[in-house]
Amino acid sequence: MGRKHQMTNLNSDNFLLKTDSYKFGGHWRMYPEGTKHIYSYFECRKGAQFEQVVFFGLQYVIAKHLVGKVFDASDIAWASAISASHLGSSAHFNEAGWKRLLEKHGGKLPLSIKALPEGTIVKPGTVLFTVENTDPEFPWLTNYVQTILSQVWYPTTVASLSRHTKRIIAKWLRKTGSKMGGLDFMLHDFGYRGASSNETAGIGAAAHLVNFKGTDTLAAFPVLKEVYKASISEIGFSVPASEHSVMSSQGREGEAAVVGRLLEIYPTGILSVVADTYNIYDFVEKIVGKQYRDAIKARDGVFVVRPDSLTKSHPDAGSQMAWICEKLWAAFGGTVNEKGHRVLDPHVRVLWGDGIGPDDIDDIFRTMSTFGFAAENVATFGMGGGLLQKVNRDTLRCAFKCSARMGEDGKWMDIRKDPIDSSKASKAGRFAVVRDLGELVTTNNPDDPDNLLVEIFRDGEFVEDAKSSLAQIRQRVESVPLTNPVSADDTIYGKPVKV
Repeated sequence: MGRKHQMTNLNSDNFLLKTDSYKFGGHWRMYPEGTKHIYSYFECRKGAQFEQVVFFGLQYVIAKHLVGKVFDASDIAWASAISASHLGSSAHFNEAGWKRLLEKHGGKLPLSIKALPEGTIVKPGTVLFTVENTDPEFPWLTNYVQTILSQVWYPTTVASLSRHTKRIIAKWLRKTGSKMGGLDFMLHDFGYRGASSNETAGIGAAAHLVNFKGTDTLAAFPVLKEVYKASISEIGFSVPASEHSVMSSQGREGEAAVVGRLLEIYPTGILSVVADTYNIYDFVEKIVGKQYRDAIKARDGVFVVRPDSLTKSHPDAGSQMAWICEKLWAAFGGTVNEKGHRVLDPHVRVLWGDGIGPDDIDDIFRTMSTFGFAAENVATFGMGGGLLQKVNRDTLRCAFKCSARMGEDGKWMDIRKDPIDSSKASKAGRFAVVRDLGELVTTNNPDDPDNLLVEIFRDGEFVEDAKSSLAQIRQRVESVPLTNPVSADDTIYGKPVKV
């Protein structure tokens, strides 16, 4: 009995499928005849949510999707079969072009990617990287990779959000006379379980660690070690911390005994204990403030009280944090700093880690300051979904656009989109990013000797000298001061809330 040959090993990582259907099914023949080169760029357009864009993640996307031999004959065959079903005809698929590309380049991609060094901080509207085909036989390849390269929006947005939050925290440390030494640990990544996938968690957590050094998302470690040359000892840090399963393990009546056991197990260092498994008020006043007060003061370390939910008496995080600080102040005391703000005894601190974003952190500090508590009383903020998940490509208005085309005559033609909505207009030409009076600006002179856009990928391989390590990226980020205002209203203000 004869039967038609059936393919049974669909490659789920087929490079030819890492694009949008409309590119897969016809762009190769939509460009003008004689087109030799297509030049495109990526930016976060003006109107982005944050005024500082932290460029990060391109190396990861390149390493995962573009380096080396990324497709073979079986991938082409599968793509052709999918095209026939998905688009109604295999004629829409560029089978001859992909076979020629495989024959000529062995499954590698004849592209050149030039980019700013990762960790560079720019204003929205600055070109972050460019893409151009290096072989004039394959101009359609430049924008074929738009889809996968555009995913740089995610790590760049997380890094920018994390940076924005760091500026808010730094603002309140300065305002309330607090020490700045712990700043790098004052935003902790709680986002692993709230991320959409393990890969999302890994690259998002890595982006956060560009700015801070606290994380509970272990998925960042392989990303930063393998792609960003990081040593395990420099990536990020965490501390022993309880959860509700621990605090409820002996029932309501046994909660205090659990705290006593934790103090015995961890006589030194930072210990974070969740406080609202049952009654947050009893936990703070009776268990921490009375029953174990002396044991906590005798520890060589910090006992962190972590509320995890709101109450009718304190329906916002700021008022609850202020109430906890008041009770800890009554039990443990502390000092008053030069700006008149209270700093708790160093054996106790507070943490908020439930459902917050940067504006919530701003509000918490504002309320605490209103009641005379310095920002350094917060050991850290735990941000989960607000850090790794509540972002999208429009948060920073990220866009990948074609800006120049070379025709059969060998001359470049500037092209752009220029819709009625001018905020979505794209740039025209080929680019350089240069420093002008301390600012990074985009110009139309790609041959400028001071161009900071450096080739990082060519013809299927990294340009190794252009790759950045985590240490280099952190150094670039830290070279930009945090001191400029975060918002127009950069003064201490607040309204009375219940404490």
